[in-house]
Amino acid sequence: MDMPDVLALPLEEAAKRLNAAGYDFEVQSLLPPRDTEADFAGQQVRKYVVRQQMLSANKLVLTVVYRVRKEVQKDGSEN
Repeated sequence: MDMPDVLALPLEEAAKRLNAAGYDFEVQSLLPPRDTEADFAGQQVRKYVVRQQMLSANKLVLTVVYRVRKEVQKDGSEN
């Protein structure tokens, strides 16, 4: 069975595809140097896969980046 290509997919979709194909994976976050995962708490964040690396036969490491969704107010301005 070939390993699914999950690059550029949201982490949730990538996880579904890898689980369905029988692969285990770890997730590593790629954040700017001064940011931590706690800095994104309470924000609408989508995680996207930017790298997939094979460790062993059925084990992968997925590197993800965060994308913060901007909210648009009723008057058209963004937060």
